[in-house]
Amino acid sequence: MAKAYYCTGNDCYKEGNRLSGVEYLIVHSPAVYPAVIRAVSGSNNWYKRWNKPGVEKLVHGFIDDTGVYEFAPHTMACWQIGDSWGNKNCIGYELCELDTREEFEKMWENAAAHYAALCEKNDLPPERVIGHYEAHEKGFASDHSDPAPYFKRFGRTMEDFRSAVRAALGGASAAADAVPASETYTPWAHGTVVNLEKGDLLNVRTGPGVSFGLLPAWPKLAEGNEVDVLARYENGWARVSIRGAEGYVNARYLDIRKQYAVWVGKAANLGGSRLNVRTGPGTGYGLLSAWPKLSEGNLVDVTGESKGWYQVRIAGKYTGWVSREYVIPSP
Repeated sequence: MAKAYYCTGNDCYKEGNRLSGVEYLIVHSPAVYPAVIRAVSGSNNWYKRWNKPGVEKLVHGFIDDTGVYEFAPHTMACWQIGDSWGNKNCIGYELCELDTREEFEKMWENAAAHYAALCEKNDLPPERVIGHYEAHEKGFASDHSDPAPYFKRFGRTMEDFRSAVRAALGGASAAADAVPASETYTPWAHGTVVNLEKGDLLNVRTGPGVSFGLLPAWPKLAEGNEVDVLARYENGWARVSIRGAEGYVNARYLDIRKQYAVWVGKAANLGGSRLNVRTGPGTGYGLLSAWPKLSEGNLVDVTGESKGWYQVRIAGKYTGWVSREYVIPSP
């Protein structure tokens, strides 16, 4: 787990500008070898060097063989890449240049795990983890070669690092996300969005993975927003219903509870009319576009209830709400 050593004395930290977004995760190395300087340990460490005025640079943290150390919060725009857009739209860490293969391998392991966690948190595929030199090639960074020379000393490349990040993510990648994950149905559950950092929003996607686009009807959720959890996936994602719109979110940001014993119901007592299926529990909600009405005798799975309304699943995949007055248990 990362440890906070915020550089509150640094001019960039004092300026306190916020990130506009997170488009890339940048990998740096300080290019001081053969000097070996660790993040926070020893009398000559990077925290002491950067936690003071007059240091015209700052990254979000340093990683060495002892761990991951945060020098600035992930919401802050750091002076890390020599480009205004890059500073405002990237999170970056320096990988301490160490001496022995054993030290390097431990640093590599710490870094791959941390960048994988950053990918998950920011809904980015490993392909968005790039070196400073690669950011320069893309046109939004100063002309530096790091971390390529450091990695080359141990026979590694940035592509090797991205592969390590994929492995830390359990092998998930943009290509893997395109393949539907195995689905495990959860009897109706209530989910609350949790664990977001202040100001962050949770992306709602059209499929179970970061390679899928945002759900047009409801692209983002805030801390405390509530959803119906319809299914869980082996890759850690969940299929959810948000007022009748179905999408997918990373389940690590859901507090899932309140199980409901699903039963089969039948539309009844309609008097020749059809039963409205709404996007929420009340007449103030619109009709469910995928299945707006039920006819007498139609069968549904009743998956929840609220304020005189039943939540129902139609044809095994469409979730809406109907007045409980017109649904009875099917024999």
